[in-house]
Parts: sequence; structure tokens; C-alpha cells
Amino acid sequence: MKNGFTKIEVLIFILLIVMVVAMDVAVIWYLSLKNKDIQVFSEIDQIKSGLEVYLLKNNFYPESNGIINLSDSYSGTEKLCGDGFKKITDNCSQNILKPIPNQYLAEGNIYRYKRSDDGQNYQLEFNLVSNFKNLGLKKGKNCANNIQIISQPCF
Repeated sequence: MKNGFTKIEVLIFILLIVMVVAMDVAVIWYLSLKNKDIQVFSEIDQIKSGLEVYLLKNNFYPESNGIINLSDSYSGTEKLCGDGFKKITDNCSQNILKPIPNQYLAEGNIYRYKRSDDGQNYQLEFNLVSNFKNLGLKKGKNCANNIQIISQPCF
């Protein structure tokens, strides 16, 4: 009898290693998606808190003139001041949220904001890259407002 492994035993061992590596890659990919969504939730909470501070100071939410993209240098919504959204280089009477958070802006993540006509409500649209069944939120566009977060586009 020879000492050592047969070709079948070596192939089974290699197959098991490949399966474990594949499962690890899938779990790491899934966790990276969840991490991105958790960061988005954190940023939505920061923006909502800034909007509530603005409301307390002014008795209405910041003006939007329709739907605006936050963290947008072109439209001047890179920071929230006591007197509304401004470019990062503009002077503020009071800094409320500087800058508007968006860690994944370079990856196409866009927060879209719109104030109601009476100034007492707002909608804040954001994207998720995975489902959050326990929160009732689905992959794709979701909507936060001053009351709740719902799984549908705002606009």
C-alpha cells in the first residue's frame, strides 16, 4: 500500500477550497453592498437633522424651486446654511450642514430634495443598492420625508 493521496482525493480537496473561496467572495460582496446602504442611511439621517435645525430656525424648510440635487456645485447645494442651500465657497450666516454628506457621489449616488409649497414638508429621494426587508425598503429609489421613509420614488 502506498502512502499519499489519490487523484480523486486531491480533486475533492481542491473543489472544497474553491467552494469556500466562492462563498467568502459572495459574503464580502453582499456585506459591501449593505455597508454602502448603511452609509446612505447615515447620510440621510444627517441631512434630515440639518433640515430640522433649519426648520427650527426659520419655521419652514429650505426653498428648493422644484427638485434639486444635493451636493451639487452647479446648483449651489453643497452646504446648508441658516439662510438656505449654498455653494461650499459661499459665506454663511450660520453653518448647519457643511458639507452636505455624500460619500458615494462619485459612484452616481444622488440625493434629490424638494420642499412643499407651504414650506412645512419636504421629500428627500435616495437610492439603495440592496433590499432592507425589515424596514420595508427595496433596492432602487426610496423616499424620506419629515415623517417617514417609504419604498417608492419621491418624484
